[in-house]
Amino acid sequence: MSLKEKIYNAGIVGAGGAGFPSHIKLPEKVEYLIANAAECEPLLKTDQFLMLKYADKIIKALTVIGNEISAEHIIIGTKKKYTKQIEALSEAIKKENAPIEIKTFKSFYPLGDEQTLVYNITKRVIKAGGIPLEVGCVVFNVATLCNIYDSLSDIPVTSKYMSILGEVDKPSIVKAPIGANLREILYQSGVNDDNKYVIVGGPMMGRYYPIKETNNLFVKKTTGALIVIDNDHYLVKKKNINYDKMISLAKCSCIQCSACSELCPRNLIGHKIHPHLVMRTSAFADLDNIENNSENVLDILKEAYFCCECGICELYSCPMGINPSNMNIYIKSLLRKANIKLDRNVKDYGVHSSIEYRRVSTNRLTRILELDKYAHDEADMDNPKEIKVSKVCIELRQHIGMPAEALVKEGDLVKEGQIIAAVPMDKVGANIHSSINGIVESADSEKIVINGESIK
Repeated sequence: MSLKEKIYNAGIVGAGGAGFPSHIKLPEKVEYLIANAAECEPLLKTDQFLMLKYADKIIKALTVIGNEISAEHIIIGTKKKYTKQIEALSEAIKKENAPIEIKTFKSFYPLGDEQTLVYNITKRVIKAGGIPLEVGCVVFNVATLCNIYDSLSDIPVTSKYMSILGEVDKPSIVKAPIGANLREILYQSGVNDDNKYVIVGGPMMGRYYPIKETNNLFVKKTTGALIVIDNDHYLVKKKNINYDKMISLAKCSCIQCSACSELCPRNLIGHKIHPHLVMRTSAFADLDNIENNSENVLDILKEAYFCCECGICELYSCPMGINPSNMNIYIKSLLRKANIKLDRNVKDYGVHSSIEYRRVSTNRLTRILELDKYAHDEADMDNPKEIKVSKVCIELRQHIGMPAEALVKEGDLVKEGQIIAAVPMDKVGANIHSSINGIVESADSEKIVINGESIK
């Protein structure tokens, strides 16, 4: 069986957050095979744990993939400050006698953004709206590489390592079944106060929820962290702004200073995106009937498509405290609803001459986010806690592309690791496996619920 088939059978997607089906990314030949070991967001610890615990897996997976796709260069991109992780990876490279190079960088955000990492390693720019393969690169997150290593032994993706951080007694790494309830994970991690918020993912790009509403949220293959914060934290207020208020602020408060554009990581590598222009244009455009705007207005609004939603513009750059990133997200949703498509022939400007001087320090960003008090908390990386649950709700769309189609029905007995939903191998999507032993309680086009207590 080929490597591509093994990855497909295991249901592997980009575990760093993007969720792109990994078997689709494998070309026949590539110049650069890159491991994303940069742990992009502030506070997160999961990838650091994986590099320490599973350095051998990461290096062996890179070696196998490199041979499969005839990679000319195999490079791990990470941060200089991850000294223990670099030592573990270097030892694994030496043990494997692998032709792998480690490139280290200062800690800036968003180094882990795929386009930013590719530029920093190769000095090549992926065209706006493009993919790394267009510049001779394939990129895998270290968590994805661990899953690929397991797939060599026909072990599918049934669980996820996650960071539990913030307002918790003991910051930790946990291993949770796919489909586990987030409130149950928090409870088993010692979080008993429902009057707080949890960030699912990182503070910049994650989703914010009141903990009391997490009973209907479940672990996906892309879930990387749960960060608990107080419900009166200013980030909660920033993230909960409604669109009407956001547009009103754009009309009355945006001073067109262009700081958002000047520090935008995609603008800095030459992509045609200017958040300050999108803000000004959105403030006075007809957003209720977006297709009725003039061609010039639509050309500016379509720049929102090139936003990577990193949040630098509104959580770091903007002196007025308004919401360019959320505006881009909103405009993208309106454009898609109106079937106004991305123009992939837009010409890039070229890399900005000051790009090296406009990096956003992760340490400074963490202070500005008022999360500094958590930044120095050490998570226990030697003893990850294994979360045990009696029921899972496994969503059939937890990746880019088409949802998987259920292969089981109510009443079926399933075992951990059994395939329960599938997509054709030539389609963009990923197979899904049961994460516990149990009986299918329900199955539809959106989710499969498995009850483990039913077989006791």
